Amino acid sequence: MHPPRSALPVIVLLAASVLSACGGKGPNDSDNPPAPPDVAANFAQPIDAHGADGSWSLKVRDTQLMLSRYGQPDLVVTAPGAMITPHQATWVAALPDKSSMTVKLYASACVFPATQETHAFAAEVDLPDAAPLSGCGDAVAAPKPAAKK
Repeated sequence: MHPPRSALPVIVLLAASVLSACGGKGPNDSDNPPAPPDVAANFAQPIDAHGADGSWSLKVRDTQLMLSRYGQPDLVVTAPGAMITPHQATWVAALPDKSSMTVKLYASACVFPATQETHAFAAEVDLPDAAPLSGCGDAVAAPKPAAKK
């Protein structure tokens, strides 16, 4: 004997709820280790970024932003400070013509497809009347101490 058609949705829902009650756990907790803790990125350190084709580079040093572009004079501006969330920092700096430059760094792995280089940060630079620049960056390593003689 078959259940009436109106009972089929109820049976399917009951079966789904019974299966989901397991919570996806394996026979022991080691089968599903907990996710690593979410750690905020350190945007207070010096960070360098550049485009994949090398046409631009950016240096972030505290509130100073230095943008170098191929065929353009270097642009050095001071931002009043960054707006920081755990995984993103945004600097907005006034330009001499009263417009602004916005720099965003994202704490997410960034890979240049052609070289497969992996970097710690994704970067975006927005300038007025120009296409956004996007690339990757990393924290700048502190200089190594001089060898003792």
